[in-house]
Parts: sequence; C-alpha cells; structure tokens
Amino acid sequence: MSSKAQKAITIKGIDKTGQRISSKDFEEKVQAAAAVSSNLILHTYGQHNVGGRLKKDKAPYSLRLQGPVGQRLGCMGQPGTTIVCEGPASDDVGYLNIGADIVVLGDATNGVCNAMAQGRVMIGGSIGARGLTMTKWNPDYQRPELWVLGSVGDTFAEFNCGGIGVICGVEPKKPDNVTGYRPCVGMVGGWIFYRGKTDGSFSTTNVKDSEPNDAQWQWLMERMPAYLEAIGRKELLKTLSVRAEWKILMAVTPQERALMFSGPMPMSEFRTRVWDKVFGGDPLRDLAPGLDRSPIGLIETGDLRRRRPYWANHESAAPCTFYCPVHIPTIDRLRLIRAGKFDEAYELVLRNTPFPGSVCGAICPNLCMEGCSRQFVDNSIDVAMLGRAIKDAPHPKTIPAIGKKVAIIGGGPAGMNAAWILAQDGIEAHIFEKDTRLGGKLAQVIPWDRLPKAIWDAEVARFLSMPNIKVHFDVAMTKEKFAKLKKEYDYVIVAVGTHEPRRLPFPGKERVIAALDFLKSAKSDKPAAVGKQVVIIGAGNVGCDVACEAY
Repeated sequence: MSSKAQKAITIKGIDKTGQRISSKDFEEKVQAAAAVSSNLILHTYGQHNVGGRLKKDKAPYSLRLQGPVGQRLGCMGQPGTTIVCEGPASDDVGYLNIGADIVVLGDATNGVCNAMAQGRVMIGGSIGARGLTMTKWNPDYQRPELWVLGSVGDTFAEFNCGGIGVICGVEPKKPDNVTGYRPCVGMVGGWIFYRGKTDGSFSTTNVKDSEPNDAQWQWLMERMPAYLEAIGRKELLKTLSVRAEWKILMAVTPQERALMFSGPMPMSEFRTRVWDKVFGGDPLRDLAPGLDRSPIGLIETGDLRRRRPYWANHESAAPCTFYCPVHIPTIDRLRLIRAGKFDEAYELVLRNTPFPGSVCGAICPNLCMEGCSRQFVDNSIDVAMLGRAIKDAPHPKTIPAIGKKVAIIGGGPAGMNAAWILAQDGIEAHIFEKDTRLGGKLAQVIPWDRLPKAIWDAEVARFLSMPNIKVHFDVAMTKEKFAKLKKEYDYVIVAVGTHEPRRLPFPGKERVIAALDFLKSAKSDKPAAVGKQVVIIGAGNVGCDVACEAY
C-alpha cells in the first residue's frame, strides 16, 4: 500500500467559529484532500452530496463519515470508492451511483439507490419508501445491488430495471410486511430476495413470487458474508443461511407478459380480470383501500371535518385557584354564593381543606388575593373573611369505607389534610402522632393572637368527627413500628414536619434559644422566662411572632 493511501486526512464540517460549512465548500475540501490522500475521515454536519464524483484514475478511495449526514450520500459515486457512514443517513443514498460501495451502519430514509446504475449500497438497518427505484442496468457492467438488514418502505423497486435487492428481515421496522406496500410496480428486470412476512400487495402484472433456484441461491450465499462483514454483523451468517426462509420476486419476462394479455379482450372480461382484480374497482381504491366511498353530504361531519371545535371551558385555572397552594376553586365558590347556595359553597371548600377558618381565614398570606384580577377593578375578593365564615359548617359528605387503610405518620397540617382527602373517598386514614394533640406547628407554635383558639378548636372538633379518620396520640415511631405499619396498611404516608431548628455556628450559640422552641414554650402552661432585652435574628413571620410573644 502506498504512503498516499495510508495517510488519513480529516475534514470537519464546522469551521473554527462553530459555523456549518456549506455543502459546496465542503465538497471542494474533499476534492482537494482526495488529490493528496485516498484515505479520508469526514466529520459531516448535514452536508449533502458527500463522497461523489471522485476521480477514477486515483481510486481506490476510502471515506469514513462521522456525524449527521445530509441528502444524496455517494451521489454519482465512482468505481473504486468505498464510503462508510457510521450512523443513519438521509434521503437518496446512492443516487445516480455508478460504481461506489456505500455502507450505512444505521437506518436510511427515502429514495435509497434511486436511478442507480452500478455499485453496491449496504444498509445496516431499515430504509424508507421508494428504494431501488428507476435503476438503469447496462448488461456490460455489474448489476446495481441494494442490501437491507431490516425492512423497506412502500413502493419499493418501482420501475426497477435490472437492480437486485436483498431484504434480510432482521429486526425490521415492519415485522408484518418487510417489503412494504405495493412493491415492484412497473419493474421490468432484476430480482428481489426477501426473508420475512409480506402483505402480498406486489404488482402481479410485473413480478412473480417464487423460491430462489440453485443459481440464485448460490449468488446470494456467495455475497452474504461480505455484506455482513461490511455492516459489522458477521454473527448473522448462520441465521441468514436457511434457504427455506428466503423467497424471491422476479420480473415477469416479455414472453410471460404477452401471454397475460394475448389477443383482444372484451371490455367485460377486462373489467373482471384486470380492473376489479388489480385495481379493486378503481385506482383510488387501490391507493386507499380503506377509504369511505359513500357520498359526502352538504355539511361535513366526522372524519371529513376540516375544523374541529373543542370545549375550552376551564382549560386554564383562574388566578386565585392557580396561586392557592391547595387550588381551592374560589370562582366556583363565589358562583354558588351568588346563587344563594351557601351550604354547597361551604362543602366545596371543605372538600379541599379542613382548615378554611384557621389557615385561609387567619394565618395564610392569601396568595389567591394577591393574584386576584378583581384588584385591577376595585378590590380583591376577601378570601380570609370567606374562610372564617365556614368555621362552624359540618364536614363534607363521605362514601362508606371501601376496605382500604392508610397509615399517616404525623398529625400536623400535612398529615391532617391527607387524612381529610382520603376519608372523603372511603379510605380509612389512621394518624399516628407523637404529641398529645393534633396540629403540629399550627397548634404548638403560632401564637393565639394570629390563630384564634376558638376557630382552631372548632375545626379540630370537625376534623375528629369526620368518618373514616382515626387518631392515635402519644405514639413514638421506631423502625419496628414503621415496619409493622407497612405490613398492616395498604400505604404509609410520612408527614413528620420540620421540627429540628437550624442554628448559626458562632461563639456563645449555646445561650441561643431556637425560635420554634421559644414559641412552643410560649404557648405552653410554663412559658420560658424572658429578660428585658431580647435579640431576635431574623425578621420574617417567625421572627415577628417571637417578638410579639417576648414583648
């Protein structure tokens, strides 16, 4: 091997600024490199017409393509040129190929080997529609060949004039029809070897389905090893060497075709033998056999409608519903209140939360009111007032127990809300709380100045009266207890809250009292002693609560 052939030249499809090089400029770079070396590595970036029109007097050429490949790979490929694409390829691989060997190690799309005259195209996957169409074989040269590992798309080998196709049926895209719909229409020469299922829609006036004879089988087996080696699938040789699994579509000879249509044919016979049998009554039915042929009415309905209306009501949430953390449908609540259906409005809210008075009416920052579009007219809806109005309403209706049980670890707001929703659907919700009362930080930390005790007590009482809810107080959760719950209940919800305070690491931190600990103490029977001067680090809601309690 000459040094010219040994030295590889790499050409990149992107310039130094990261911009794609045009197909024309990229081809000029390839032509210039081919004048220096016959071993090229091309880093393509969607360039078209790669690998074609290399000078025959300097062959053989070896081109290895890496990266996305554009259309017409190997267009007008010359004898002695070998092109290997390391991935899938776009339309018209091997277009007007006159002798190059083109290998694609993945799938290829439509138009593979269109108008090809000589050479081989070897696909390591499946291809799209119109493969091996309008081939032009000159008997003085080798037949054009297309090898496909998987399956082919529709209208394969249309007007094929001498080309040979091999469809191996390995991991096909269409396992029930490896040859595609209506192959070989207008085919006047060549063979199509195929292995696998087909729908039998090939053109019976152009080809006949048969089994390969000895000479054809020998031709296939002599060339199969080279194809499998080219695509890197040599292990399939034994699988693809079972003669009984292969069939062949062969072009009908002119003599055979003459016998099909010998002599003048009466119109009635033509309709029975050709029109109805081949075309199914008319060409449109042949192209779309499942098409509804009934008359179209004056007003189109069903599948014939060009514009379909759809119901867009409630497609988007109102701002108040969207910004609410539990998405309470305030718009629907107001609509019911406006109609005088107060009980239904109260139940609608209670289906979403057990705390309309405590949370919505007292401690919530009311994000719904901040997002309310009514404020651009006059004022936002007073959701806090509406929440407090529900404190004495009964619990919503529930369905009888359905035999499902859920354990909820933690009796704070999250655990209580989960139990509330489950109970409405007939699911027994068992809350396991380590304290002696429900509510978590709501009951333990937030001062009664912000959360009125009367409202909270009323809502806890309503919660405890809800069917399908059971509360177990003073339960210390251990690994053994948790494992037992997993066995005895259908599901376990962990809602333990965040009671471990964060502390700043600085000298003297041992004298600092965490805000949560201080607020818990302030709401207990024995509040912590407070001096005349108190330093509070942080001025959020918690910091303000601490300041009020310390004062």
